Amino acid sequence: MQKSGMVVITAITGMGGVGKTELAIRYAKEHEASYPGGICWFSARESNLAAEIIQFARLYMKLEVPQELGGKPLLLKQQVEWCWQNWQSSSGLVLLVLDDVTNLRSCRELLPKANHFRVLITTRLRSMDSSVVEEISLDVLEPKDALQLLTSLVDEKRVQRELQTAKELCQWLGYLPLGLQLVGVYLAKKPPNWSLTKILQRLKEQKLLNEALNPSQQQLEQTLNTAQRGIFAAFEFSWQELNPTTRHVAKLLSLFAQNDFLWEWINSASQHLSLTESEIETANDELYQHHLVQWIEEKEGYCRIHTLIRQFLQDKLASNSSSSIVDSTEGLQIKYKQAFAAVMVEIAKAIAESPTREFITSVQDAIPHLIEVAQSFIEAVRDEDLIFFFVGLGTFYIQQGLYTLAENWYIQCLSTVKIRLGEEHTDFVESLSNLAEIYKLLGKYTEAEHLVLQVLALKKSLLGEEHPDIAESFNNLALLYNSLGRYTEAEPLYLKALEMRKRLLQEEHPYIAITLNNLALLYDSLGKYTEAEPLYLKVLEKRKRILGEEHPKVAMTLNNLALLYYHQGHYNEAEKFSLQAVKIDKHFLGEENPDFATDLHNLALIYSAQKRYGEAEISFLRVMEIKQRSLPKDHPLLTDTIYALGKMYKQMGCYDKAEPFCIKALELDKNLLGDEHPCVATSLNNLAELYNLEGRYTEAKPLFIQALKIWESRLGMNHPNTVICRNNLENLLARISSIPST
Repeated sequence: MQKSGMVVITAITGMGGVGKTELAIRYAKEHEASYPGGICWFSARESNLAAEIIQFARLYMKLEVPQELGGKPLLLKQQVEWCWQNWQSSSGLVLLVLDDVTNLRSCRELLPKANHFRVLITTRLRSMDSSVVEEISLDVLEPKDALQLLTSLVDEKRVQRELQTAKELCQWLGYLPLGLQLVGVYLAKKPPNWSLTKILQRLKEQKLLNEALNPSQQQLEQTLNTAQRGIFAAFEFSWQELNPTTRHVAKLLSLFAQNDFLWEWINSASQHLSLTESEIETANDELYQHHLVQWIEEKEGYCRIHTLIRQFLQDKLASNSSSSIVDSTEGLQIKYKQAFAAVMVEIAKAIAESPTREFITSVQDAIPHLIEVAQSFIEAVRDEDLIFFFVGLGTFYIQQGLYTLAENWYIQCLSTVKIRLGEEHTDFVESLSNLAEIYKLLGKYTEAEHLVLQVLALKKSLLGEEHPDIAESFNNLALLYNSLGRYTEAEPLYLKALEMRKRLLQEEHPYIAITLNNLALLYDSLGKYTEAEPLYLKVLEKRKRILGEEHPKVAMTLNNLALLYYHQGHYNEAEKFSLQAVKIDKHFLGEENPDFATDLHNLALIYSAQKRYGEAEISFLRVMEIKQRSLPKDHPLLTDTIYALGKMYKQMGCYDKAEPFCIKALELDKNLLGDEHPCVATSLNNLAELYNLEGRYTEAKPLFIQALKIWESRLGMNHPNTVICRNNLENLLARISSIPST
């Protein structure tokens, strides 16, 4: 502003309420001495600027502005030019403030040309003109500065009493100076018992309609507050500047969650409203020019809107005014929501179909908007698309091991589908099946069994006995029984599922490989290693041929083979397959996924068996870290690692370190699986072996007896675990009998 030899024009730009006028006022007051020629303030929006300048010259400069010159009448702009020419330049620099300029063209011809003038413009427009020397773009306040502003307006003690609420209040207001100022002044007038919690709750309920954000003109005039209008009025000025088509796009913006969004989504949704590409591009330009949309430099193609702007636009959408592009008889709001939902459902479908780590990362920014649809306007989603929002969200969280979050979406899915489509619809059956799967992942086996049986009954009723989906239910039920240690119930179900799938599906269908894999898993659990191995190898060959050498399903089979060889003591062979599985899942799923943690757990088991304890311990502790972040504290997969750590420390001779892990694993297994599960026997045997090694024979004996009883009952007399436990007990009894009595 202090450059010499020219008329300096500076523009302060930004959205309504960001503090442009306040900054101009502060500048004029603090730099008054720099402008001995005077400071002139004009409201460019609300008046005839030319007439206002002439009136100012007459009243304050005492100039007799001529109506004509040389017998010719002067136009208003010529009279304005005469005023500037007759301004007292000898007094020094003059500051001319044009507040809230909406169109530079309308005021360009009214600007002074003499070098002693400095022009400061405030505007909601961007990139005004090349004649503007400097454009200062204002953004909202930083959180700490917003809190400081609120504190200065209310009272420090009052804010400190509810500091967290004060921070939340600043965030709710989007750190917008005008919002903070209006609410701060409103609170300052209220008695001390008017808490910040109370005003925040009312703002959340009433939003922009709350009187704190929209005081009357009379209320504003009765304070020293420099705010000239409330929030709604401030935004309304920008709204009035938009053309009708841009307003349609702006209303569409209000449906997005308060998160970054891809402009391409706007393009796609707008096409559902019969807007042309040219109209959408024009809307983009207008919204950006008026600071209603902010483009994010560090995220190509992404935008965001301010939280209060979003609420303003939601109010405009809710007003349900008639529209030339929307059939008003069907309701304006539902048309916008349907257009938005149609774009979001395609993303949800893609998540369900391609849940790789890269894809999950690529759709991260879409998740809040999918949630917005699922929570706020699911009624706008077509019946045939209804399930996809919940399945997409559930899959997104499952792939990251966030099973509890996935469970919430599957529960909501079941409830929504039941109400909308009824219990006889196939999507209701699928919703039950999805919820059963997440219960299994969470270790909630009783709840899962109940749902799987319900799914099987519904499928038989809806599809008949000879349908591939019936085989799927047999497979799922068998897998559940396998997890519960109910092996004799699992095997006939697997065999039935396999027989049906071979008969009803093509030989290369992936479902056949799934059943073969699960049957091999059962045989491994039963110690039938020679029957399990050829099945695993057949599945591996199929999956590599169909899916490629590197795929999570291939990794799963490699992992299963590694465990099979580990159980047989073939550790080198086991390590080879385990390392391959770790490599594939690390690439496709990432190092925070529970499936990757399972791979790492199994590799650590092999290292421990090879007496490579240092490598095993590092891997086990890393697995614990991953599982504790993503799984419930009593999950079976977490228990497995606790058990394995106790067993490894026992093998190392670190008995004091081993005992708490062994006891914890036994406690968790009993609580989760019941007293008669084979995993409980494994933990009993492990703790008994530890006590035996420590010479605590009387404590070891009942544990061996309990473990043997369970294994004989569940796995049979000749299972490797049963044989080992029987030998352990016999050796212990022999050792006890050899101890001389005292």
